[in-house]
Amino acid sequence: MSVMRITALALLALCVGGIIWKTLPARTAPVAGPDPIAELIPAEIGGMTQWLLIRGADRNAPILLWLHGGPGSAQMPIHRLTAELERDFVVVHWDQRGAGKSNPPEFDSATMTLEQFLADAREVTALLRQSVGDQPLIVLGHSWGAMLGARLVARWPADYAGYIGVGQQVDTLRGATLALDWLGTVAPDSELVSRTPEAFRGHDLYVRLMEAVEAAGGGMNISLASMLPRALAALEYRLADYRRWFQGANRGSGPMWAEYLSRDLIAEVPVMPVPMLLISGASDMNTPVALVRDWFEAVEAPRGKWMESFGGSGHAPFLNETARFVETVRRFTAPGSSGSRPSVVFDAAWKTCAMTRLPPLACQM
Repeated sequence: MSVMRITALALLALCVGGIIWKTLPARTAPVAGPDPIAELIPAEIGGMTQWLLIRGADRNAPILLWLHGGPGSAQMPIHRLTAELERDFVVVHWDQRGAGKSNPPEFDSATMTLEQFLADAREVTALLRQSVGDQPLIVLGHSWGAMLGARLVARWPADYAGYIGVGQQVDTLRGATLALDWLGTVAPDSELVSRTPEAFRGHDLYVRLMEAVEAAGGGMNISLASMLPRALAALEYRLADYRRWFQGANRGSGPMWAEYLSRDLIAEVPVMPVPMLLISGASDMNTPVALVRDWFEAVEAPRGKWMESFGGSGHAPFLNETARFVETVRRFTAPGSSGSRPSVVFDAAWKTCAMTRLPPLACQM
């Protein structure tokens, strides 16, 4: 038998084996630690089945509820990229309605409203209190998840110990205006630069703008090809889940586009009542850093606020500069951290937190 034929048969066997493996029941790998937790669970949330992945080396550690972007771009299949966070937190990845494992064939996209997502998040919070514990719960939102998370924490601050916004969404149309100006400098031949900002009120044209921004280096700045092998290796996802993930990601914000355009974080969240950390990629033009800074400077934060820009990152600093991202989140929540960065310090009864070591220009007390 020729080497070429042996190689072809080996590749075929590998493909068949992979397909069979991906039809086995979903699960999550154990976590090493003093009192670990590793659960992949379905739950009835907001009148439908939604999925949660809960992982941590110590089930008594603070909870980090990760709200993914999109809406529809579930983070669960690539959760291993930030697995180092599981050493310090019980990390919760929630496939929101219409995303990944929570995107059934009969899903009604008309239910995708901010108020419904907020209600779902409240149910997730209650579930975590019942199934994990009453330790501090920190909300981390990325992009759309930051649009959701900032409002969630600001409206119900008693239930959350801190807020982390990554690629913070502030104002869609103002962001498009900044992205269009930037595109005019880096890709002046793009036919989009001749449009007025008002033209991007149309969802299809806005999507085209974001695609052009991505192509010019102002988006995620990481290739799908580099992420795909990691996503396919996820034990938590089966073959059908990947199809649902792509459907949800492609649906995106379309069903709630009118609401997206009407939202203005500067007007809606003038006060952040819990300690706040904002992380932006310096080259991010999906949620432009300048606009994030406008909100950061405007918002009152009596418990402290801190913003950091990652020079080597775009719209997803946790993918571009993972080690620095993990360390930044860890420092924000680690008692006794050194240096000028602030940290959230929890008291012995897990009831209150305060900011310490505040750089005078970055935080307010």
